[in-house]
Amino acid sequence: MHDVLQDRGVWAGGLRSMVLAAGEPGPARREPGMSERDPGAHRTPATVLAPQGWSPAVILLLGVAGVLDFIDRFVFSAANDAIKHDLHLSDATVGLLGGTAFALLYGVMIVPFALISDRGFAARMASFGIAMWSVATALMGCAHMIATMAATRICVGLGQAAFSPSSSALNAAYSIPEKRSTSFAVSYGISYLGYVIGLAGGGYLVEHIGWRATFAAVGLAGIPVAIAMHLFIPEPPMPHVVRNGESWRALLANRPLRALLFYGMTSQVVSYGITLWGVSFYMRSFGLSSGAAGAWFGIGIGIASVVGTFIGGPIADRVAVRFGFSGAMRFAFWAYLVAQPFQILQVMTHSLGLSLVMLVLTTVISALCTGPIYGAIPTVVPVHRRAAATGLYALLANAIGIGLGPPLFGWISDLLTPHFGADALRMSLLVAAVLGFWPAIHLFQLQRRLRQ
Repeated sequence: MHDVLQDRGVWAGGLRSMVLAAGEPGPARREPGMSERDPGAHRTPATVLAPQGWSPAVILLLGVAGVLDFIDRFVFSAANDAIKHDLHLSDATVGLLGGTAFALLYGVMIVPFALISDRGFAARMASFGIAMWSVATALMGCAHMIATMAATRICVGLGQAAFSPSSSALNAAYSIPEKRSTSFAVSYGISYLGYVIGLAGGGYLVEHIGWRATFAAVGLAGIPVAIAMHLFIPEPPMPHVVRNGESWRALLANRPLRALLFYGMTSQVVSYGITLWGVSFYMRSFGLSSGAAGAWFGIGIGIASVVGTFIGGPIADRVAVRFGFSGAMRFAFWAYLVAQPFQILQVMTHSLGLSLVMLVLTTVISALCTGPIYGAIPTVVPVHRRAAATGLYALLANAIGIGLGPPLFGWISDLLTPHFGADALRMSLLVAAVLGFWPAIHLFQLQRRLRQ
């Protein structure tokens, strides 16, 4: 099992050789964020996870898997109103199904899955996660009761809990510190195409074939990618270190990591709340069909995310070369802060065209910080804690963000409906947009601590 690519045939061997050739282990080095007091800082070269080098094949496959991650996560948004009317649910209940149900096992299992990934099983955990969420998404189309829908949505969260930390560990292993922001920007930039497919394509499919067939179609598409992940990505070597409570306490005492964790938690409550309710917002406030709303919202947020992420990663790497890693985080802080006023205008205006322009501006500018933020997580911790650190980040960012954001703003919408009618969701998302300034405080703290 340790060499899953042995005896898989000429095609598997050929792609494996290409991956290894692109990422031949280099000499051991101490990365940014590792100090002499880090666990394992004095390991011999034979036991250190050496940088694998830039491996386009691995980064591309991780990006494709990320596309499926976003599709299966956000196609629910395109089907919100259809599910609500078919199953006779309130906005708050739809938010619980789309958010809290997803976050339930995600929050419980992401750290155990991260620990397994840190023990040399990252590629296999990624493959398992893709297969799990794909099958669960397909089965959502068979749900006729709230309990069944919740159970399948919980399993989607379980699969993505396995994929999130393992994919980050693989990305860090197959990149080098000097290009880490670019590496994460490439994989996440590709992943953001899932916004377009999940929201725009999902909205079109829901309108033409129904939400049940839509879930079945997008779910089954992930099975070939899960198989490819299992066959073609070698497990990167991991250092042999003693793992105990002291190393965990050292991880939690890491002040830059703590700032990242609080940023992730607060930003994703806002982000997932607005994203999950975005299609419904354009349907209710501007009278669009699910197909049109999904297309405008999905293409706007998806393409803008790709553009912003691809631009931001290389810029952050260049800033880091000139001003140090704290400079890259300062760039991320300003990008995120400048984007927030446009988000308020997006939900407040009664002009569809202006709202969509503000959506694109908000997304492009805020996406500039995606590469440096995700690249910072494996940079500020020791090598053998990369997946664990990513797991903690995803636990707070995604479990709390998805678990709290959609039901919170759905509940606010229900609360405001007697006073604002169809504009209740607009007012709810205005609350979310104003809360968007909170995460900027933690990014400011992060860049200041790194500079010190």
